[in-house]
Amino acid sequence: MTSSSSAPVRTCVGCRARDLRSNLVRLVVDRTAAAPAVTVDPDASAPGRGAWLHPQPHCLDRAIIRRALARALRVPVTVEYAAVVEWFDQNITHEPLVIEQESGSEADGHPMSTLR
Repeated sequence: MTSSSSAPVRTCVGCRARDLRSNLVRLVVDRTAAAPAVTVDPDASAPGRGAWLHPQPHCLDRAIIRRALARALRVPVTVEYAAVVEWFDQNITHEPLVIEQESGSEADGHPMSTLR
């Protein structure tokens, strides 16, 4: 996260990390359907209460498992997440996470350590 005093900061409901608003997506409840459904608000301009989430599958999974979206949006527990899951599948690339070892790092990841 980069620090800027003028940029708005929000908290991801999945991982609970604070980040710049531009790095998160906003989720809102679509109350026009028969049952309340959570949808992605890519422009962050839809009316009503919103919840912020990193556009990463593990943040979405954690938010659903912890029921954090329903709590943040103040809706009943029986909320439909299909539209959000579909948006994530279409817009997020599922690339394998590759962590490269930095120059000078030992096997445990700490530079100059004796395997703490």
